[in-house]
Amino acid sequence: MSEDPNPNTAPLPAEWAVLGKRAGRSMGYEVLDGSLPGDRAQRYLWSATTGTPDGRDPAGSLPWRVFLSTADGEDRPVCAVVDTTWDGSKDGTGTASYTWRLLLAEWQPASRAGVTWTSLDRAAAHTEPVPGAELVLRTERTPAAELAATVDRLGFEWAAGMAALLLDGRHLVITAPRGTTLPGIDERVRALDAICALLPYGCRTWLSGATWAGKTEHGLRLVFAASARSGQLETPLGGGLPPAPGGDTARTYLAELTRVRAKRESTADVVAHLLAATAPLPLREGADAVRVLRELDLLDSVLDSVRQGRGQVEEVGRLLALHALDTLDEGRQRELAVFLANTAARPDDGTAAALLVRHRTPRLPDLLAAEVLSRPASKETFQLARSYLRLTQQLEAAGHPAVFGRLFTALATAPGYDPAWAGQLAYMVEKEYGYSTDAVDRVLTGVPEAGTAWLKGLLSNRARELRPLDRLLAAASAPGGGPVPGWLRFAGALTGHPTADGVTEADAAAFVGDNEEAWRIALETARDHGRPGIVRPLWPVLRTALESGRHPGLPALLEELAPPGAPGLTPEAAADADLLWLIGRAALPGPPPTTPPPRLRALTDGAPALDRYADALVARCDPDPALRDRAIAALLGERPDPVHGWPVLTRWMRHRPSSEATVREELARRLMTPGYAPWLELDLPTDLVDGLERAGLAWIGAVRRLRLAYTARVPLAELAGIIVAGCPHRAVTGRLLDEIAAVLTARGPGFAFTLTLELDRQLPGLGLALYQALGRDARFGELRTRLIRFSHEEEARHRRIIGALSGPAAPAGPPPAPHRPSPYPPQAPPSAPTAPGVPHAPQPPPAPEGHPGYPHASTYEEEHSSWLGSLFKKRGGA
Repeated sequence: MSEDPNPNTAPLPAEWAVLGKRAGRSMGYEVLDGSLPGDRAQRYLWSATTGTPDGRDPAGSLPWRVFLSTADGEDRPVCAVVDTTWDGSKDGTGTASYTWRLLLAEWQPASRAGVTWTSLDRAAAHTEPVPGAELVLRTERTPAAELAATVDRLGFEWAAGMAALLLDGRHLVITAPRGTTLPGIDERVRALDAICALLPYGCRTWLSGATWAGKTEHGLRLVFAASARSGQLETPLGGGLPPAPGGDTARTYLAELTRVRAKRESTADVVAHLLAATAPLPLREGADAVRVLRELDLLDSVLDSVRQGRGQVEEVGRLLALHALDTLDEGRQRELAVFLANTAARPDDGTAAALLVRHRTPRLPDLLAAEVLSRPASKETFQLARSYLRLTQQLEAAGHPAVFGRLFTALATAPGYDPAWAGQLAYMVEKEYGYSTDAVDRVLTGVPEAGTAWLKGLLSNRARELRPLDRLLAAASAPGGGPVPGWLRFAGALTGHPTADGVTEADAAAFVGDNEEAWRIALETARDHGRPGIVRPLWPVLRTALESGRHPGLPALLEELAPPGAPGLTPEAAADADLLWLIGRAALPGPPPTTPPPRLRALTDGAPALDRYADALVARCDPDPALRDRAIAALLGERPDPVHGWPVLTRWMRHRPSSEATVREELARRLMTPGYAPWLELDLPTDLVDGLERAGLAWIGAVRRLRLAYTARVPLAELAGIIVAGCPHRAVTGRLLDEIAAVLTARGPGFAFTLTLELDRQLPGLGLALYQALGRDARFGELRTRLIRFSHEEEARHRRIIGALSGPAAPAGPPPAPHRPSPYPPQAPPSAPTAPGVPHAPQPPPAPEGHPGYPHASTYEEEHSSWLGSLFKKRGGA
């Protein structure tokens, strides 16, 4: 299918000829050029010759125009015009050499096109024949209202009287009233045409006229001239009523013409009716003209029935047999065409469709489009348009060319009509008929509402056929086409089209518009084409959808589009998707999520990827403190993530120091739980630790330094110094006590002895205070039991030693042997579970024998066992 040319004009094949004198010739006019055979051309040209122009008569100045329907020797009617002009050339005798140009169209195509003398004159003015080339006139049907306006300007009674005289067989000459001048050439053409318009169109098979006639005898029926000659009847223009016709038929016709005009009070209705009577009507059958005029009552009755919903296809067919559809005025054409089209859409044995084929008019698409567009856009008008398109496709198959394309284009490009409706229609036509036009495509790319409606239909189709989208993108991206619309660029990004790089949030917003389902279509399309990065420009839209709580399927769709580690999922898109995941979880009932962002954990590109992820989070959360706080809490999670979550948070704090307050608050909450210990293993910035201490966690500095020092195996004195610094008032409490208990549980009672000895050395009484703190806290019962057991064992051993040393003096003998180390191996701590609530301290590898920082318990047992024994005796022992 292809688009039809301008529907306001009709192509009319024509022949041509030129009569004149060849240069230098002094005698004899001849046919100089043309497409007609010379003898036939001469017959028409000589029939149009009414005399030699006389420059002394202004009314008879050139050009002269003559309208012919036949010529001597011709046996079939035509529609012809002859122009007489002079370009200043002269023949060999010095006499002016005139030129006659003939344009001739055959009667049948001319009558189907509704050609009148006015339209023929206008077409001729814009036509220049080319030797050897086919000549086609672009004729525009003269509106009945225009001809009727000329009739009324001339005076209906005067023009009707002239028409009746023509039907009476008279040759009429129009002259200027005394003391006046005749109008210009164009107005004379309109006057001749208006008089003829009061006769049935078929009378033009014998009518002829001229804008001026000279003194030569001629057979033209209606002319302007200076005066009448023999056999002619002279009537001044607007100078009173013409004489009454002599024949009965002409008098009857004039009476009927006056009657129907009075009945309707509209000259246009009468003219439209007569223009529709295109069947040839010879002069000798004037009674048929009366019958045609009276058929105006039939036209009225049929149209009344149609308007009242009682129209009958048979009656319309009878009417169209008398009046060609395209000869009626536009209003009546539309009423009849719409009636037949609506009837053809219902089962009626095909009669209505056959009538449209038989009485086809090039205006049918415009008439049907006008009917649809006269109503507000709705499902009903959409179905009406669909039925008309289906009908026109059938008409095309039956030989009615281009009606489908013209109807579609008229509907989809109508200015001011609902653009979304037009976009839906364009998609339907493309889907069902595979048809598109450049004109409609320009509407789709130029009017966002039309384009997005078209796109919605395209993407809603489960088949997701994307060639139409490629076509539209290619058309919009062509050189000189201007910028590609944002919605179209975004649509291309959904499928990976190369012209759609760099889409923005504004593009996505244009795509979605006010259609809440557009984002779903976008996500599904991007998912099917592996485009997870589309989350970025869609982010604001998706956030709104998630927060509304009306789209429970959205989180699952996001997971399908951008699962962790998906190919093409950039760190920035991963950050956006994780924020949407977080927003979606927050919208659900229940506590917030405790697991860290899933896509962050899937990043494997190291520090650069974490940098980009962090930057994206910062950009999204900067204007939204509530979202920032939720994101920080999610990055911390319920268990430390030193590989992904904590590095991103440290980058965030580095970029936005103000975020440290939220991190500090969330971290403090976790440090105040029984499972605080793993959080101390993170690489906490010094400023953050200082802030935590100021926020009420005074112990955190000492505890963290103790843990790091113990893990690094610093000397015992340094380890004790950290504890001393954390207990300035010899009070060992809180998390510091928990951490020391964890160390003692891991290293055993012997290590406890050496550590407390060093504590008393650095701060007297602190070692005992430590034991007292452990004794007061019910959580450390297992550790206390181990310490008491160790003290009892040491106490018993010391008693044996004292007893041995307290016996009778031995006789003198050899000198004592050198002191040797105790044969007892270092005591290993019993395997016992850590007391509830006591975190496990890190486990360094066993120190080698004699390590200066961590001596075995036996090194100091003699020196300290009685002190421990007495301490635990007072506590009641075990």
